[in-house]
Amino acid sequence: MAKNPDTSLPNRHKFIAAITGGGKTQAIKNLTKSSKRAVFWDPDNDHNCRHYKDKTAFLGALKLVMSRGGRIGWNGDDDETRFEWFMMAVWAALDGTKMLDVVVEEAADLGLKQTMPKWSGKVWRRARKYGGILTVGTQRVQEVPKAFITQAGETYIGIQKANDQHYIKRQTGLPPTKMGALEPLNFYKLTGNDAQLVRFKYIG
Repeated sequence: MAKNPDTSLPNRHKFIAAITGGGKTQAIKNLTKSSKRAVFWDPDNDHNCRHYKDKTAFLGALKLVMSRGGRIGWNGDDDETRFEWFMMAVWAALDGTKMLDVVVEEAADLGLKQTMPKWSGKVWRRARKYGGILTVGTQRVQEVPKAFITQAGETYIGIQKANDQHYIKRQTGLPPTKMGALEPLNFYKLTGNDAQLVRFKYIG
């Protein structure tokens, strides 16, 4: 299980939201491109990493990532049960002496409720002090746990539809007019009460 807790580690979790075509995956690629250790929930094969569909092979690869570094992804079954298994594996691998980027694509497709299941909730709430840095992306912000947007160290808001704009305003204070005026690859980076406009590069 997770080991070597370090309570001095900051909250570096990230939440990224934008409609389809808004640049969400490109933002994630920019934010994780320099990671020495990364594991991806990547059902659509969006990321440059070695992908696995077999559970045993994935677990062996995750062990190597923790010891040697590297980038791996899961692109096998993508149902809710398999995601909970994925998060349990992540929790078991975490080590507070080594940073691990954990990227979750298309979070709205996972059927997560406001009260997250055991391992998903544990990783989100406690991975920080074990070196885990979660980056969660979604197109449909109202269909994921509110904790993703309210408890992330950094929140990136891209182009949003009108109904989501008002929901995000209630959670963050970001005015709908700002979200509606964005172009693809442009995001507002929210940290505390600060909102900074950032533009990500297209990586491919």
